[in-house]
Amino acid sequence: MEKTDKYKTVAALVRCFFGAFSAGIIDCHVKDYAEKLRPIVVKKTMLEHYEAVGRVFNDTMFYPLAYLNYTMNGIESELRKLDMSHATMTDLVRLACRTDALHKALVAEYKRNFTALLGGRVPGVAEHLRLYTRGKNLIPVDTDMAISLCVRTTMTAYARGIRQAATGKASLHQATLYRLLLEAMTTLLHDRPLQFADLHEDDGLEPIFMRACRSEHNFAVMTGEMDRTYTDLVKSEGIIAQDDTAN
Repeated sequence: MEKTDKYKTVAALVRCFFGAFSAGIIDCHVKDYAEKLRPIVVKKTMLEHYEAVGRVFNDTMFYPLAYLNYTMNGIESELRKLDMSHATMTDLVRLACRTDALHKALVAEYKRNFTALLGGRVPGVAEHLRLYTRGKNLIPVDTDMAISLCVRTTMTAYARGIRQAATGKASLHQATLYRLLLEAMTTLLHDRPLQFADLHEDDGLEPIFMRACRSEHNFAVMTGEMDRTYTDLVKSEGIIAQDDTAN
């Protein structure tokens, strides 16, 4: 069974959130694709939403962090020990990290990504892979689980960005979602940015994602989680379609 490092997974999850949440907001306000990633446009579009980042981050990240670090019975047992009348989402996220070391790594990644967002950008894949917070020791986690958590976090954060924008938009923009998922798989499963110069434009997206996922098995895990998460987002976030033409 393939394994992935836990610290690398957490760093990828944080970048997934920031990239997807900001993309959801920007997609609702900026229609010109060429403008969407310009720092000045990102800063201007996000100006009214920066205060929401921490709240939505904690709410979105509790599930994947808890799933990464506990069994279901384990996290339920820990939650019963808390005084829930006084516990904040920040407290719950710290609990979900399980160890102080992993929580410190999460905070470091949050600060790095948030600082970049204040400057109008999300760290590029190459920058992320160079600078993400490593642990002192490699801690292996199941790669299938890591892939599923990154997909779910990306899609959930993107949908919550759309909801945060409050423009009435309730559909996913496929081009944005595919870009976000491609970056998610690259930051999770690779140590350097991918090259696609040898692929032909007519080959479509599957060879690109196959390279990012590294194997047919990982590709199947990714697409399976995409389907499950989309079904959940229809119920939980009011998403009505996977196609922008719906609204």
